[in-house]
Amino acid sequence: MAAMTYIDFDLLIERFEQGYRARVLNSPAGQASAVLPSPLAQLDLERFLTRVGRPYRGLLSDANRGPDAEIDARDAVVTFGTRLFEFLFTGEVGTSLRRSLDEAERQGAGLRIRLRMADAPELADLPWEFLYDATGGDFLALSARTPLVRYLDLPRRIQPMAVRPPLRILVAIASPADAIPLDVEAEWRMLQQALAGLEQDGRIVLERLEEATVPALQQKLRQSAYHVFHFIGHGAFDARRQQGMLLMEDADGQGMPLSAERLGALLHDEADTLRLVVLNACHGARTSQDYPFAGLAQGVVRQGIPAVVAMQFAITDDAAIIFAREYYRAIADGYPVDAAFGEARKAVYLDDNEVEWATPVLFMRAPDGGLWGMAGEEDEEGMPMDGKEEGAWWDAISAQAGGDLIIGYAGAGSSGVAIGKDITQRVYGVLGEPTRNDGQIVEQRLARAMAGLQDLREQLDAATATMAEFQLGLLQGELIKTEEGETPSASTITRVGDWLLDNVPAMVEILATVFATPAVGRVVGKAGEAAVDWVRERFG
Repeated sequence: MAAMTYIDFDLLIERFEQGYRARVLNSPAGQASAVLPSPLAQLDLERFLTRVGRPYRGLLSDANRGPDAEIDARDAVVTFGTRLFEFLFTGEVGTSLRRSLDEAERQGAGLRIRLRMADAPELADLPWEFLYDATGGDFLALSARTPLVRYLDLPRRIQPMAVRPPLRILVAIASPADAIPLDVEAEWRMLQQALAGLEQDGRIVLERLEEATVPALQQKLRQSAYHVFHFIGHGAFDARRQQGMLLMEDADGQGMPLSAERLGALLHDEADTLRLVVLNACHGARTSQDYPFAGLAQGVVRQGIPAVVAMQFAITDDAAIIFAREYYRAIADGYPVDAAFGEARKAVYLDDNEVEWATPVLFMRAPDGGLWGMAGEEDEEGMPMDGKEEGAWWDAISAQAGGDLIIGYAGAGSSGVAIGKDITQRVYGVLGEPTRNDGQIVEQRLARAMAGLQDLREQLDAATATMAEFQLGLLQGELIKTEEGETPSASTITRVGDWLLDNVPAMVEILATVFATPAVGRVVGKAGEAAVDWVRERFG
């Protein structure tokens, strides 16, 4: 599959009167809402898990497993997934999904389905990854075109995903002597094999924590910066304490529980660099029915990590190995972390595994799942990521003549610029009319700019780095005004842009790339002549 852009379908599930309501907050088809029917009883979930869960996983390693067991599991998964789909996508919400899928297909884009359930944590333990569209005959989460993401609302800045290579991955493998043995070494070999080519190219650095103890992990994180933390081992959910935990090792090689709260404290100070956490341990995605951040994955997301992968049930060694191998291979092929999820699920499913493909869960807080911020690569609009392309839109505008456009001088030191009463339409004439996904594209571009600024922090003093981040946030506040009726401030754009360029000269290429994006150009056109003049003066 070629590189794909994604449009968000944001779906909030909240308590409403004596039941629940689903609200589409953002989608290509606009907003919608529907009161949900009575939720699936807990007994139904338990029966489903009993039917396809532990017994089926036991059969996976049974050489005498017959075809009837596989058919039974398939029927159970389809039936349960259909009920989930009919429960969630009812009424106007279902209509909105259909129209959004059609619009995404028309644009040649994927549809990222983001479930928000913080207001109804008791529903978070349902395996939504089994959602099955009986009309289309497919599981939504099995396709890279319809990635399913669990989204947690937090009152803090969203970290960008993109990083510059090499992508640094730290792997912790815990196999305590007093715990059930796992084939952790096989998974480590698979990771090494899957990423060997990228290691040789210098795009990835793969390191293994020598001792899987908490002090050793703390020291390693203090000594070096990593983009990905991958844990392999045991996990559990303590029903009495209502929180998840990992099983690390103590100094004697025995099991040492690490609670979700303590794991969050350990990773909190790494939020500036850490982009992805993979918890290849059982029950890492489970949470309390009363508190949405009690689970391991949820607790890590709460600390500001943009994306976390975790398991909602126990998972066999074979399935865990296949998932990890294909997940990193897809990321290595340039897939965003959420689209790579679909590829990894598919690999598990194609290995005659009707159930465990849905065990991994993705929690993501970033507007864009792309990990690679590589010089020379192209983004969702076919533009280079490492600078302004030739023939930028502001050059095209200034080269026009006739109509209401006047080529003149506006401001000291400026060269010929476009001025006139119809500047917004002139910009649209060059770049095209605004599109439905302009807002998302602008957010993605600004997320990459923020990632670029983070890479420059070591070159700046602390005060300048902090102020630069603040100024970039102000710029984002204006450039995201893509909706009809929103008017971005030309004075804010120019004032903030001048500060960044004058105080952080290394950002010139980063900002040139931002403003060269057609979606951003349309916002500048809305801001008016002064903003267009400034962009051409500073980047022309």
